[in-house]
Amino acid sequence: MRQTSGTRTYRRRGTALGLGFALAGAAALGGVAVAPAAAGAAPAPAARSAAASTATVTVNGNAGLGTFPAEGIGLNTAVYDGYMNDTPIPGLLKAAGIGALRYPGGSYSDIYNWQTQTAVAGGYIAPNTGFSQFAATAKAANAQSIITVNYGTGTTSLASAWVQAAAAGSTAVKYWEVGNEIYGNGTYGANWETDSHCKTALNGSAVTIGNEPSQTYNCGPTEYAQNVLGYSTAIKAVSSSAHVCAVLTTPGFWPDNVTNAEYPQSWNQTVLTALKSKTDCVIVHYYPSQSTDSAASMLGTPGDIPGIVSTLRSEIQQYAGVNPAGVPILVSETSSQVASDTQPGALFAADMYMSWLENGVSNVDWWDEHNGPTTPSTVGGAQDYGDYGMFANGANSSGVTEPAVDTPFSPYYAVQMLSKLGGSGDTMVTSSSTNSLVKTHAVRHGGNLDILIDNEDPSNSYTVNLGYNNFTPAGGPTVYTLGNNANKITSSTQTSASSVTVAPYSLTVLQVPGSGGTGTTAPGAPGQPTISNLASTTAGPNTGTGTLSWPASTAGTYPVADYQVYRLGSGGSSTLVGSPTGTTLPLSGLTIGAGYTYDVVAVDTHGNPSLPSAPLTFTVPPPADSSCAVHYAQTSSWPGGFGGTITMTDKAATPINGWKLTFTFPAAGEGVQSGWNGTWTQTGQAVTVTNADWNGTIPASGGSVSLGFNGVDTGLSPAPTSFSVNGTICANN
Repeated sequence: MRQTSGTRTYRRRGTALGLGFALAGAAALGGVAVAPAAAGAAPAPAARSAAASTATVTVNGNAGLGTFPAEGIGLNTAVYDGYMNDTPIPGLLKAAGIGALRYPGGSYSDIYNWQTQTAVAGGYIAPNTGFSQFAATAKAANAQSIITVNYGTGTTSLASAWVQAAAAGSTAVKYWEVGNEIYGNGTYGANWETDSHCKTALNGSAVTIGNEPSQTYNCGPTEYAQNVLGYSTAIKAVSSSAHVCAVLTTPGFWPDNVTNAEYPQSWNQTVLTALKSKTDCVIVHYYPSQSTDSAASMLGTPGDIPGIVSTLRSEIQQYAGVNPAGVPILVSETSSQVASDTQPGALFAADMYMSWLENGVSNVDWWDEHNGPTTPSTVGGAQDYGDYGMFANGANSSGVTEPAVDTPFSPYYAVQMLSKLGGSGDTMVTSSSTNSLVKTHAVRHGGNLDILIDNEDPSNSYTVNLGYNNFTPAGGPTVYTLGNNANKITSSTQTSASSVTVAPYSLTVLQVPGSGGTGTTAPGAPGQPTISNLASTTAGPNTGTGTLSWPASTAGTYPVADYQVYRLGSGGSSTLVGSPTGTTLPLSGLTIGAGYTYDVVAVDTHGNPSLPSAPLTFTVPPPADSSCAVHYAQTSSWPGGFGGTITMTDKAATPINGWKLTFTFPAAGEGVQSGWNGTWTQTGQAVTVTNADWNGTIPASGGSVSLGFNGVDTGLSPAPTSFSVNGTICANN
């Protein structure tokens, strides 16, 4: 019998999300991960003014968000999917611009032996799904291969042999993941990921594969990090250019920031601290849940993506001590949790993919190629099968039969629309919308500008007025449209680039020609800037300094005259901060704890600008030589809340007699619900804690005082970036 999604759905959703509620106390799910949504929940229009029939989209042609990666838009495959390598599949993937395929498929990665084409514990392997057949499909589709090596029941030698086989077969594999969701191996009391490293008790006997207990030992983040180093050595001995990727928890999703007696630091902190400079690439998964089981709620979840990426980069910088710009982040599993086969799934897919890529993620992989139906339902008059795959497999569930095998579902057409928006090497730029139901993304393609408009209102059309900064349209655009539950993309032309009308629940791409055709070649885009000598002092909050530098632009028809350095702000805004003739710019007056984003545009002697560089984002650190230091840690998390500890250390030669700690939460939804070892007050996002009667003195030369609190959040709960004691800005500890 053909096995489709049964095992995989249980391993991912049934345990990773659903069973998380069985975890004890504060070790339950993170602020985002909640029970799985009903796949067929009807879309609910978001509240808005009845007169809101227009929106304005503004695009900034010089505010770069990085280069569209060749492997950016990816898809999972699975060795239990007998339709994986069907004849139509390469053509379908190629037509949609899918640039990466992940293999061998989720949790099966940790039980699959690629050499023998078998899986331990009775795992089903479909015929004709071996690595050579997969590689042939990937090659025919012009897609990169992303391989998850068997960490759970495999060895480093099995992994290195796989790298050798890929090279011998000329299979392009840029990223090698070490295991799948390894944090789900029982370390935190939920077990869906097979891991033979685990023990049944602390330093006890090995677990029995296929009969593992919910709680396991000796196989947590410490052991995983050490083993990743071994896999990295083995893989890079064969291919020095390979990226070896470590599994991290997704910020805000269980078990992010969960700790226990065996592992007192979080998974991410423990793994990154151990890997240090060997942090080569990191993997997270993204299965967003929402406050209600509705399409409207699901469509709002990509708004969390910038915060997730920012937190990951901050953790990489803080714990690994490396420049996070040099560490690729991959989202190797994701999908919509509501109305996955119908138009809400398409709208989610388009916005979600672009949100990750615009924030610098290297690859995003939909789950999966074929999955199989779960609970069917009707969504806005259309049949939804509860199938998380991109293509149908023709199976029946609850008396409802899917379309013929390999028939695309709505998310496929959304991905195909993204191929109209941009492709490998194009430059993503900022765009903004005045209406929360009208999402937008933009890409510079040569001298042209392509704009995606995602109308997430199921009931209303909008006239979208288009505004352009640092770009001049030179004619009418070509317009591509994916209508509500349509099974093909239509195209048309219009004479004006100043507005477009978008239908309810539709995706629209405008390809707007730019002012070219003069025979002049603009300079090439400068390289991504870097920051050096980033520091601050205790003299005040705005004492941050540093030096921006960037690889030079390549001249076009005329020589490069200077570089325009822009600070990027919210809503697609940009501010010119300098125009040096060289490739460096000193920065000063930076606020400690604040985040900054810059990009660079080259301008030639005739005023022709280049495309923008990839952006650089950094946070100004507190002064290292401060007389005080503060350590902040989240110790637990649960839906809507988290626990935290703060330790203040006196680094001076004299004691601190009477203390007042101040800091600001980065997210508007964060707050202190209750605290101890001090008097806690909060105004807005600003928190003040004063000493209790019995702990007012912090001893000199390394003495410390610790505090604790229970907090609330509305999803993510990023750590504060700056702390002061009695007005002195403290170092991180």
